[in-house]
Amino acid sequence: MELKRGIKVLWKWKWLFLLALITAIGSTIFFTFTQVPIYETSVRLVVSPSSSLAEDLNDLRSAVTALSAPVVANTYAEIAQTPAIIEKAWGQLNIKPKINYTVVSTVIQETIIVNIIVSGPDPKLSQSLANAISDQTIKYVEGLTTVYSLTTLNPAVAPILPARPNYQFNLVMGIVLGLIAGVLLAFMAEYLTAPSLGAPSVDYATQVSSTNI
Repeated sequence: MELKRGIKVLWKWKWLFLLALITAIGSTIFFTFTQVPIYETSVRLVVSPSSSLAEDLNDLRSAVTALSAPVVANTYAEIAQTPAIIEKAWGQLNIKPKINYTVVSTVIQETIIVNIIVSGPDPKLSQSLANAISDQTIKYVEGLTTVYSLTTLNPAVAPILPARPNYQFNLVMGIVLGLIAGVLLAFMAEYLTAPSLGAPSVDYATQVSSTNI
């Protein structure tokens, strides 16, 4: 019974329901397609004991044991995202540093792999910057210590699709929000236009008036 009544209300106020739905979808499309697409790529480096330790088994064993703690890999991850390394990477590309590119470097959990993520509006430049940061980080570590070395595991590739905005997700959310808004507006309009339960009906008011006369 309540379902039928709800359907009748929606049909009665279908123009309001459709207006809310179309407005929500239109706003979502406008907001989504006016945003600058951001492309994201990553390069992975693996931390390992330096080959120079192969001749001394004790030093090699100590280096491997130290790698079981996250300190070494975390340190290299922090180095990769420092302004000095990023500036050198831009210099390697012969490009003036751009503020609309971001660099985030982390260690993949339970591993000794450093993951460097670069985000920006140009997929090719994001790829080049990520690989340049990888090169500069490796060079810095080589000059810092002879105990460990960084090796490129997976170089960055140019992304095809943007990481954001997510067109499909935004469109689905726009439709869902439009449906919810349409239903709420339809029932609110029905509530506001329905006669008050506490007000006397016209016939009753007329009857009382006639009796008093």
